Amino acid sequence: AVNAINGVHPMPIGRISLSLFVTFMSLAVQSHGADGPWRLTEALGLPEGFSISGTQRTRAETLSNNVRLGSSKNDEVVTFQTLLNTSYQKDSFGFQVEFIDARQALADYDSLTSADAVNTLDILQANISYRFGSSNNSRVKVGRLTADYGSRRLVSRHRFGNSINAFDGIEYQRRGKSGYELRLLASQPVRRLPSNRIEARTNDRESDKSSSAQQFYAAFLTLPDVMERTSLDLFALAMRESDSAEVNTRNRDHETLGFRLLRAPAVEKYNFELESVYQNGSRRASTSPFDRIDLDHEAYYQYAMLGYSLPGLSRTRVMLEYSYASGDKNPFDTNSESYDSLFGVTTFEFGPTGLYGVLDRHNISTPGVRVVTYPKTGVELMLSYRHFWLAEARDSLGRTGRQDASGRTDNYVGQHLEARVRWDVMPGNLRIESGGAWLHTENLADENTLYAYAAATFTF
Repeated sequence: AVNAINGVHPMPIGRISLSLFVTFMSLAVQSHGADGPWRLTEALGLPEGFSISGTQRTRAETLSNNVRLGSSKNDEVVTFQTLLNTSYQKDSFGFQVEFIDARQALADYDSLTSADAVNTLDILQANISYRFGSSNNSRVKVGRLTADYGSRRLVSRHRFGNSINAFDGIEYQRRGKSGYELRLLASQPVRRLPSNRIEARTNDRESDKSSSAQQFYAAFLTLPDVMERTSLDLFALAMRESDSAEVNTRNRDHETLGFRLLRAPAVEKYNFELESVYQNGSRRASTSPFDRIDLDHEAYYQYAMLGYSLPGLSRTRVMLEYSYASGDKNPFDTNSESYDSLFGVTTFEFGPTGLYGVLDRHNISTPGVRVVTYPKTGVELMLSYRHFWLAEARDSLGRTGRQDASGRTDNYVGQHLEARVRWDVMPGNLRIESGGAWLHTENLADENTLYAYAAATFTF
């Protein structure tokens, strides 16, 4: 990998992040004990209502035999993510400012590293909130915010990703006495900048922005105990886009409707998850300002999981999974059937993103099996195995850029094995995580892709 790009050497950035990591770790080791994890708020002795917290994560990744077109065949990268969250809460009033500094080092000149991995010293959240109603069970939040809704397949705050989705807008949240939760969001998605891959690789700084050219609305209702250990999510989302002088979009103008049934796991009992999503509206095939053709958009997503929790201290769970996301039947007509996962994340379903990130929720049909176990306190092991088919032979495969528009290639595209281990070395303060994936592709590509990562996260 290239260690310097355009004369900018990235390693001092890593030294700064590592210095912060070592400093906070030293303080945590000295004070971590029976009273629980070390926290910066308590160490500073802040007045009541004030809080300062954060995380620092350093992750090394390596990739060989990359199947994604237009990028380095073999690559490695070290990413650094530092979050600092400050807040104040007094009675019903609160405010929050959260900063993010996400950078990279060592990426190749033709790496896919972009604003998905780099967001240099920016404001992730800045909002004020007000609680009201009986027992303060309602809240309004205004400003820049992040959110996890439902299964996180449509709206999410990234956890594995080095940069994080955010929205400028207003959010309403209400929790009823029966346990239901209603969340409403009217927003403009925040564009992570710079979007240029070269500037991202050199960790250039540019303030993130939102624009009225992109508007996003969401409503999520969660109903508990509709059946034994089972909750129901109902949701409706709308995406409204139109090109402006500053922002080129796909002119998405569509609605997303769906539901999710989720039965919680219990020892020696079955659990399940069912999610069904329907999209309808219009969009364009690209973000090019010269693309003026509005396509009729109709797409689907289905997910089903059946799990069983084994007895014993390891709390082992075995899950059978199936995911289906519609694809475009004919890339040359005026219809669009390729599912749009909006602001959802894919790591927990299709494996790590970062340098890997091969698969996403469009044009895919994939059964799989997943096993999660806890062999000892503070240690989690996960193993996932899947086979993949294209939902439509003429549409592309995930994020690879590979496509046979003629549809003559067989729909089967390969298999994927993922493994991960997490160890809470100092519970609440230090977690070490390592994992990897093997992907064997056929037909559209013939590769054996190998990916591995190791990360340390300190929470303070």
